[in-house]
Amino acid sequence: WQVLNMTNEKKLTLAEQNRLRTTEKVIEALETLKKGKDPITIKSVSEKANISRKTIYNRPDLKAMIEETQSLQSDLNSPKKEDSKPKGSSQAERIKRLREKNKELVEDKKKILEQNVILTKKVTELQNRMSDLEERLYSQANLKLVNIPQKKN
Repeated sequence: WQVLNMTNEKKLTLAEQNRLRTTEKVIEALETLKKGKDPITIKSVSEKANISRKTIYNRPDLKAMIEETQSLQSDLNSPKKEDSKPKGSSQAERIKRLREKNKELVEDKKKILEQNVILTKKVTELQNRMSDLEERLYSQANLKLVNIPQKKN
């Protein structure tokens, strides 16, 4: 953005001088903001240039300069964002792996629950069988006791 020094060619009206001064203020503010870490916004430019935001909105040329600088600034910062993309993609890959692992764990849990049902049935069957065998044992022991003749001396 080169501001033409029109004073050499012809004498400027007061409005033209003010317009030129405003443009120079915006250019200086943009240069200063580019060097800093703060984001370039219409508000920050208006504060730095000591002009109103309304002036910027009413002047499409100033607004276009700010938007162009914002675009350039975001282009300069985009390599940093690209560096963070692999982190994002590795994070996405990690999430994908964790979801797959979660699916496997859910399947394992289903299998374990099915096995638990089967084992519980078997335990119950074995307990019933053990009770039955104990009853038989006691009944046979009682029968043998009854049937065993005692020796008389």
